[in-house]
Amino acid sequence: MNTHRSYLKSAIAAGALALAALLALLALSGAPANAAKPKVYECQHPLVTGQEAVNPKGVTPKEACKVVRSLGKFLSKPANISKLYECKGAGGHTPVLLMDEFEGWKLKLQNYAFIMHKPGASFRVTGTDFPVNCS
Repeated sequence: MNTHRSYLKSAIAAGALALAALLALLALSGAPANAAKPKVYECQHPLVTGQEAVNPKGVTPKEACKVVRSLGKFLSKPANISKLYECKGAGGHTPVLLMDEFEGWKLKLQNYAFIMHKPGASFRVTGTDFPVNCS
């Protein structure tokens, strides 16, 4: 009888430990995936180049899209592309900004992400080969 109780206690403890591990795994795998999902706003209708404002902070999507569309109009002139950036590095695949400001917004490239920011406001600009492309 004592052997049976010891076995039962061990089985319950092992089951509880397995359940705790499973709950911890679910908590770790589920929450960050949802939290990391970016908010993407398509700025161009009808969609042509995929001009997008991503994760606007301190600025409305409408305000962010206004400057994104203006940047798209600016870059529609090939001469302006070479004013904004150039491709450097091995094989010419690394974009380097030549302009640091556009319509009052500071510009930066961070890990190939094109970011526009002002004090208290920022968003990332993305799209199909927009705004920079050194592929």
